[in-house]
Amino acid sequence: MHEAEKKKPILIEDIYQLKWLSDPQLSPDGSKIAYVEKQVDPKDRYKYQSRICLVDTKGSAPRPFTRGEKIDASPRWSPDGSKVAFISNRSGDNQVWLIPASGGEARQLTTFKRPLANIAWAPDGTRLVATTKIGPSDALSEEEKKERTEVKVITRLHYRLNGEGFFGDRRSHICLIDATSGEVTQLTQGDYDHLSPAWSPDGGKIAFVGKLYEDADYVTYSDVYELDPSDKTIRQVTESFGPCMKPTYAPDGQSLAFVSHTGEFKGATLNKLYSVPVTGGPAALLTRDFDRSVGNAVGGDMVSTVDPSPVFTADRKFIYFLSSDGGTTYVYRIPSGGGRPERLTGEDQVVYGLSLGESSMAYTVTTPDNIGDIFISDLHGAGGMRLTESNSEYLATADVSRPERFTYPGTNGVTVEGWIMKPRCYEVGKRYPMILEIHGGPHVAYGNSFNHEFQVLASMGYSVLFTNPQGSEAYGQAFNAATHHDWGGTDFNDLMLAVDHALTYDFVDPERLGVTGGSYGGYMTNWIVGKTNRFKAAVTQRSTCNRYSMFGTSDVGFNNGQFEFKGNPWENQDFYMERSPITYVENIETPLLIIHSEQDLRCPVEQGEQLYTALKWLRKETMFVRFPEENHELSRSGKPRHRVERLKHITDWFNKYIPQ
Repeated sequence: MHEAEKKKPILIEDIYQLKWLSDPQLSPDGSKIAYVEKQVDPKDRYKYQSRICLVDTKGSAPRPFTRGEKIDASPRWSPDGSKVAFISNRSGDNQVWLIPASGGEARQLTTFKRPLANIAWAPDGTRLVATTKIGPSDALSEEEKKERTEVKVITRLHYRLNGEGFFGDRRSHICLIDATSGEVTQLTQGDYDHLSPAWSPDGGKIAFVGKLYEDADYVTYSDVYELDPSDKTIRQVTESFGPCMKPTYAPDGQSLAFVSHTGEFKGATLNKLYSVPVTGGPAALLTRDFDRSVGNAVGGDMVSTVDPSPVFTADRKFIYFLSSDGGTTYVYRIPSGGGRPERLTGEDQVVYGLSLGESSMAYTVTTPDNIGDIFISDLHGAGGMRLTESNSEYLATADVSRPERFTYPGTNGVTVEGWIMKPRCYEVGKRYPMILEIHGGPHVAYGNSFNHEFQVLASMGYSVLFTNPQGSEAYGQAFNAATHHDWGGTDFNDLMLAVDHALTYDFVDPERLGVTGGSYGGYMTNWIVGKTNRFKAAVTQRSTCNRYSMFGTSDVGFNNGQFEFKGNPWENQDFYMERSPITYVENIETPLLIIHSEQDLRCPVEQGEQLYTALKWLRKETMFVRFPEENHELSRSGKPRHRVERLKHITDWFNKYIPQ
């Protein structure tokens, strides 16, 4: 028997038995970590459920901390460590709940009229801060609400967002919560979003990010502000130089660290770490000599990442943050006054969560052969210990294909990183079909994370190729900005060179190639099949095919002309259409499956409709699969059954046109 045959193939339906860990939070005394464990609801495969779990930092077995069939998330320890606040929908909308650290029944703290999110304890433990989407319509009486119609009256440029839908008159506002009574007081007002609230060390102020100025929809910068919860006054701290994110106070309360950039390359500019005095003034760039972006750039279909804010050590000597260098995401630290960042975690893995204590740090890690677990180490990264084995039983019997890393010379001689996965039960001397997978963005990256889709394809007998062409993040500013006015140019050439490189492996069959990708990866899939017939089958997912119409139909499409494309489409119609895959639809001979979500506002379903109608009119080989009640995140966080159906359509298409 072949060694691989002793283990089970990875199946599409395996998603129903997996567990996903996220949001590790160290207790104040450093003895325990609270985290979120998510899985598919065993009674309803259209839903998830999640619970808060605890694990001791000395290594004892993890244990459930909350129970139920709903969504419990965002655990946050009280400053004295006596209780944990969390967000739960167990009573309907998301509200704040409390549970003693010693265990017992959780009690609902808030009954606010709108769902709450982004909770954080005040340093004295008597209050919490949270955000909520709220607007004038929430103050209407029941009679007034009955008189309202479903007609939408829109007056703003930015009026909807993928995953949220239409804003209406609601904006994100900051609320104060009494930790005893649960009384909620709205602290901010107005037609602006107030995001990422963070307490000052003395509890007297709350920092947040916003655009509190006229014509906010027309600019890409934002600012850090400071709010006084006692009188609700707001003061601007930064000087409007870039898109500010994730503010956090230094332990002495005299300065704020935050993530931003100066926008030289607009959305392709690498995020940097800055510091600014709380009294205001010019911000100091801390990562001046660091040609990487602050934050995790490596994506996958098994990890929903929310990058943590930069974190100061208690002695204020260092700031900790995540950053990706190639296909690996590390924990870094930098002196609080600036300098060269120091790597603290290991190679060939992706860190996607971080919490800091006085002498240790907790973090979540995914690798190509592990879906994700909680780790603990000291503040130097030494003594790292894995505390959970969330999918150990499953992985012990699953035949996991481990990607083999390679590099190759891309366009203009730039070194490009890629990976290839051999098929299950690989035999020397035998050739196998290969699928090229293309990531989205374009400014994200593939790397050392577990990808269920890739593993399914490998288990079915396909080689899987994935790579980070120019335009991908994690390789420096010049590499990241290479898509400037050049979608379908350098990136296309890099992808084709990756395929050429893969064909040097004796197990890849050049006559049985497939290609797929989502979002920007869907754009590239559409572009590729309009430019070459070397692929025998293609699947385009949540894609864009008409860059002219995307300007007005996407929730963020009007920003693309500021860097990625040449200005407004009506000013450069020829350029926009020359870089639109729909222009080359007559050239497409590759059988093309189109998968799209009907509530996708990032790459609207009309993009899939245009492509399908054109192909069908031309009597090309195509099929259109539409997912109702799903948005742009279908492959990562869509309804479990829909995620399974999506993968079945993809694999059925490849099996049909690329015989094993």
